[in-house]
Parts: sequence; structure tokens; C-alpha cells
Amino acid sequence: MIPPTASTRPIAPEARPMPSPWLYIISLYFPFGLMSAGLMVSLPNSLFKLLEFSNQQIGMLSGLGLVASLRFLFAPWLDGAATKRGLSIVTLLLSGAVAFSMAGITAFSVSPEFFLWAMVGALFLMAILSASHETAADGYYIRALDPKLQAQFIGVKTASIRIGIITASTGLLLLATHLAARSGATDITSVDKSGFHFGFAVAFALAGVILIALAVYNYFMVPRIPQDEPVRHERFAILEVLREYLRQEKVALFVLFILLYRFGEGFLAMKGPFYLDSTSAGGLACQAGDLAYISLLAELPWMIVGGILGGYIIKWFGLRRVFIPLALCMNIPNLLYVWLAVAQPQATIALFGHNLNIALLMSSSTEAIFYGMSFSAMFYYMHIMATESGRNKTSILAVSFAVMNLGWLVPGMMSGFVQAAIGYPGLFLVSSTVGLSALLLIPHLPMPQAEGSRQR
Repeated sequence: MIPPTASTRPIAPEARPMPSPWLYIISLYFPFGLMSAGLMVSLPNSLFKLLEFSNQQIGMLSGLGLVASLRFLFAPWLDGAATKRGLSIVTLLLSGAVAFSMAGITAFSVSPEFFLWAMVGALFLMAILSASHETAADGYYIRALDPKLQAQFIGVKTASIRIGIITASTGLLLLATHLAARSGATDITSVDKSGFHFGFAVAFALAGVILIALAVYNYFMVPRIPQDEPVRHERFAILEVLREYLRQEKVALFVLFILLYRFGEGFLAMKGPFYLDSTSAGGLACQAGDLAYISLLAELPWMIVGGILGGYIIKWFGLRRVFIPLALCMNIPNLLYVWLAVAQPQATIALFGHNLNIALLMSSSTEAIFYGMSFSAMFYYMHIMATESGRNKTSILAVSFAVMNLGWLVPGMMSGFVQAAIGYPGLFLVSSTVGLSALLLIPHLPMPQAEGSRQR
């Protein structure tokens, strides 16, 4: 028997070159944006407001995101149940099924009470699946990419999430409001709401199709890697993870910082109701169809630009040098919403058949690009700290994201009540100032070893 030569010998799986991260990072994180911010926030919040549910009810619905904040409780089980690649595909398939159920609830609800509680149940399931998908995607990300590539692609990762949000809050919302308008349902004052039920049901169903299609794509395109193996634990996995987490340097300071970083931003959960409310109620009196174009032109594209720019700023200068300036970008631009709420400017520009508020477009664009830059800094910081932790990297990162989400969700749940108490100007002033305390902690934070070597 002739032994195989170098040219005929099969290449070991681990020797095959990894495909470019561009082929799978986007498809891993795009659906998370579609699920977490689109199907759980943008579309439901717009629909609830148009159906005249109260701001307090809408704000409390953001509490469903607490599931994401508590995912560290089940992240160790997810870490040991399957590969991160396989888990991400399964969660996409199940999320598609839940999106179809949301379409059915919206189309065939028999009463406002049934609709509210049935949607709460569906949104709860979506929250679990969204959190599980992010846990799996993050676990794969920090195993498949080295620290240098993580810094390079952190902006791409956040941009991919934003593209998913754009798909829901622009594309799907525009589809829903266009179909609703054909039935005469155009804004919050419309008497016949049936058009909103039909339009949003179609949007939810299309989201389900997208999620299932992405599951099929990822099955073929996300590479299998030897580092992606289930992490086996003893009986009490969560205790092992928490012990490892609490052994991190200056862990109390670290937790307090990520809790406060987005605290002010959480109050902006009332942006959508602010856009739709009448001027007499303190809002800007936008029509339902305006929301999609505001998102398309003034919010999410600029978040994407800011996210990518933030990633490259960190790569060029190092996180240590730019952390404080980027953290300032999270809160100070929110003062523009204070001005909008006080002045209530009404000058418009005709675009795409809609009269869009000029001041709102400019203010929202400015806030969005700075938010994207700032969020990239926090994303990178938490990822690189988890990369340098022990064997439970996925679960360590899940705990950090849980704390950060808690710092965003609590003010989100409070936002409707704060707005009812002090109005939109007071709400946005709180949003601009309450998170600045995080700046005081940055000089004392533990920095990853990669940053230390960079400084040397």
C-alpha cells in the first residue's frame, strides 16, 4: 500500500483555515437585534401606544427584559448543554415560532385584556430565547476570535445588532403602519384600530420567517471550532460561576460601574410615546408611519456608524485613553431631548411622503452616533475582561451583561411613572444626568492585561 503524500493526505479539521468573521459575525448578532429590541421593544411598544395603552403599562412591559438580566442563572446550564454554535441555531428556530404566535395573537385578539396578557406571555418566551441566543453567540465570539480580532469586530458586532433593530423598527414597522393606513388607522387618534392589528400581525409573521431563514444560514456558514465544546460543571454550576466571577479584581467596583453606565439611557424608553403623544400631552404629535423613517434616517444608521467608529477608536488609542470621553457620549447628548420637550418644535421636511420633524431628526441623529461610540467601549470592556477570565467565559460574560441590562431596565420600568410625575422635560433631564456618576469610577477600574501590555 502506497502511503499518502502531503498533497493527498486529508487536512485535519483543526488545520483548515477559519473563514472570515465577516461571514458569520453579522448573521450571529443581527437576529439578536431583531429579537431583543425589535420584537420585544420597538414593535410591541409602538403597537401598545397606538392601541392607547398607558405609558405606565408600556414602561412596565420593559420589565420583561429582566429575563436577560437573570440569564446568568441559566447560562451555566446553557454552557454545558451544547456547543455555542448549535445552541444559537436552536434558539433562532424557536424564536421564529414565537414570532408566529405573536402574529396570531395580534390578528385574532378578542379583547384588550386578552391581547395584553397573551402578548406578555409571548414576549416572556421571546425574552428567554433572546437572552439564550446572545449567551450562545457571545460564548462563540470570545472563543472563535482572539483579543485583537475582538477589538476589531466589536464595532461590527454592535453594528450587526443595530441592523437587526433597523429591520424591525424601520422595515417591519413601516410595513405594519403602511398596511394599517390602508384601513384608515394612521395615528393614536384613529378610532378604528383594526388596521393596526392586521399590519403588525403581518410584521410579526415576517420576522418569524427571517429568524428561521437565519437559522438555516448559520447551520451552513458558522464554522465548527475545537474550542466550542460544552463546559461540564459539578452539581451546582451557578455557584462555581459566581465564585469565579467574585474572584475578579475589584469586582464590587466593576459591578457598580456596569450597573450605572447605561442607567440614564434607560429612561429613554419613553422616546416612542414622546414622539406619538399630542403637543397638549407634551409630545411631538408624530404619525405612526413617521416612527419608521425617524428610525431609518436619524437613529439606527448613526448608531451603526458610531459603533464601528468606537471600535476603531479603541483599536487605535486603547481603551484606557478613551474610556472617559466615550462614557460622556452616553449621557450628555440626551440634553437635546430636554430641548425638544421644552420647545416642541414643529418645523417639518417632506420626505418619502411624510412630514418629518426637522429638529427631531437632527437631535436624534446626534444622540445616536454618540451612543453607538459609547456602547462599543462598554461592549469591548466586558468582552475582553471575560476573555481573560477562567474556563467559564460565557457565563462570566452573561453575569456582566445581566448587571448592565439591570441598569437599563430598572429606569425603563420607572420611566412611565417618572414621566407622569414630572413630564417629558424632567424625564429627559434625569436621563442626561443620572448616569454621569459612572465617570468617577473609570480611573479606579481594573483594566484587562491586553490594555496594560498596550501601554507598555
